[in-house]
Amino acid sequence: MGHPLPLGPDHGGALAAFAQRLRRAASATRLLAAWCAERGIGEGPIRIERHASPLADIPAAEVAALLDAEATAEIRHRCVTLRRGAVALSDCDIWWLPARLAPAMQAKLDATDHPFGLVVARLHPTRRMLSETVLPPGGPHALEHRALLLTGDVAPRPFALVRESYRRVLVD
Repeated sequence: MGHPLPLGPDHGGALAAFAQRLRRAASATRLLAAWCAERGIGEGPIRIERHASPLADIPAAEVAALLDAEATAEIRHRCVTLRRGAVALSDCDIWWLPARLAPAMQAKLDATDHPFGLVVARLHPTRRMLSETVLPPGGPHALEHRALLLTGDVAPRPFALVRESYRRVLVD
């Protein structure tokens, strides 16, 4: 698991506050919507902009192991930017097991601009943070998170792996 962010002047209060809320959030998309509404960032609902999926830099075997999947299981990947109106908020890679989603959820992921977290909300997912990295100043992103999304109360099972790079506009 990643280390908590320092609260010193190098990282600013807004970044530390955002990271702390993200660590506790069940849904990054719902956190983004609330955070943006509180701070007047963008307008309207959170939507995605799809990108051609580049060759994943996480080996398929590692993704399968993190998702507790058979090596032959189908794993889907999508690369998106989450936006609120014209404002880009985060860039995300999502790997998931379609076999662990309802067919209607998979169809919605394929056919709409709805964020992954909102589509799978009926699963009542929880997040298990794998890493948290404060990114150096000067680039478009301030914070990167890697997390597993899990479902189930008794024995939670992972169904998705996310890598989320949050843009500076959220914390500047």
